[in-house]
Amino acid sequence: MSRPSTSSTAEKAPPRNVLWGGELNQEKRTCTFRPQVERKENCRLLLSAICLGEKAKEEVNRVEILPSANQEDKKTQPITIASLKASVLPMVTMSGVELSPPVTFQLRAGSGPVFLSGQEYYEKKAGERRGGGSKVQPS
Repeated sequence: MSRPSTSSTAEKAPPRNVLWGGELNQEKRTCTFRPQVERKENCRLLLSAICLGEKAKEEVNRVEILPSANQEDKKTQPITIASLKASVLPMVTMSGVELSPPVTFQLRAGSGPVFLSGQEYYEKKAGERRGGGSKVQPS
């Protein structure tokens, strides 16, 4: 007697990545990352690079992350994540920088343009299933 084999679609699905980019300049000094998908609780921004544009002046361009507006501690200061200068350091590669949305970047000093790039990373939560669950297949 043979047993029916079961195939579960509850196996972990591959995470979904979507490219993301933003620009900071003299006219637009802030840029906010927000997820494109409704269920944003499992979304992260994997920041990969910050670089000066071709028309950047020879000046220091300082990029910061602003604290969330809903944070309880109002004394939280912005965090500098890059200081770029065309002749010295026109680009930084970020490794292992994972941020939870919403994230607001600010050009604190300089006139840019400064380009930010990364990926929106959506991980499937444990217990979520695609389709209707288990399938029983005759053998």
